[in-house]
Amino acid sequence: MIYSLTIAPSIDYTLYMEDDVIKLGCTNRPVSKGFTLGGKGVTVSRMLSNLKVDSIPIVAAGGSMGEGIKNMVKKYFKNPIFIPTDGESRLDVMVTGTKVDTRFDPPAPKLTAAGLEKLKKFFKDNLKAGDIVILSGSLGQDDKRMYAHIMRDYCNPVGATVFLDTVNASMTEAMPFHPFMIKPNQEELADILGKEINTDEDILAGGEELKTKGPISVMVTLGKRGAYYFAEDGHIYHCSNATGKQISPVGAGDSSIAGFIKGYAEGKPIEEILKYSMAAGGSTAFSEGLGSYTLWKSLIPQIEVTKIK
Repeated sequence: MIYSLTIAPSIDYTLYMEDDVIKLGCTNRPVSKGFTLGGKGVTVSRMLSNLKVDSIPIVAAGGSMGEGIKNMVKKYFKNPIFIPTDGESRLDVMVTGTKVDTRFDPPAPKLTAAGLEKLKKFFKDNLKAGDIVILSGSLGQDDKRMYAHIMRDYCNPVGATVFLDTVNASMTEAMPFHPFMIKPNQEELADILGKEINTDEDILAGGEELKTKGPISVMVTLGKRGAYYFAEDGHIYHCSNATGKQISPVGAGDSSIAGFIKGYAEGKPIEEILKYSMAAGGSTAFSEGLGSYTLWKSLIPQIEVTKIK
């Protein structure tokens, strides 16, 4: 089974600027795109559903906003798991367009003590060898080692595979427990390593250095220039992006993880897995909302994967 954990979900209110930019101190007139379910882990699960892969989302929620999150989650999934928080869940405002991607994200509420125990018990009772666990998004918790503890105490002992997509201390604390894959961008790679990463040579050296810190594989995303993938067997691949008109980048990174997991779960060769991943990210970037199965499949032939080592 595939499980995704979202400690800091949200209801996202999206405003679309089309080809305009935000004018500070002035009245902007974006188009309202309404309210959608936000949160990186649950977004990966939603994209997996679009790619015809089942998963179970584990979602923290609290207050009236949390009830709205629960209702949204239930529209997509039959058996979600909800974890209570001690405060109101988030309402995020996202301003997007072809030239802008600006977000207003208030802090997430903390899990209740009972919620944390429920989460631990669920993993203890349900995880088994071969399961995939997606630990994705910010924690918003006092304990920055939560992901690390989940891996150490519940995932690693049974042989579950972890995809880790987070930042700052929650990332660095968890890396020594050997997540299967992490997905920093170029700037995040520089932050983790504490050095400047400016050239392709810097990226290649940095990706290999990052692997020595615990991750089994690393994908470094490069925006329009695609991504480098540092595989578990020591090979390095470059993946191109799909081409098309970007409508919104929201959810594209999470979608690329979903595409990778689809290929991985189906036992595809790494070149095909990477094509699945990049096509999934592109399908969402070229869509209003998450990409469809049909669009994803049509983009796969565009992706070029080159082994460079």
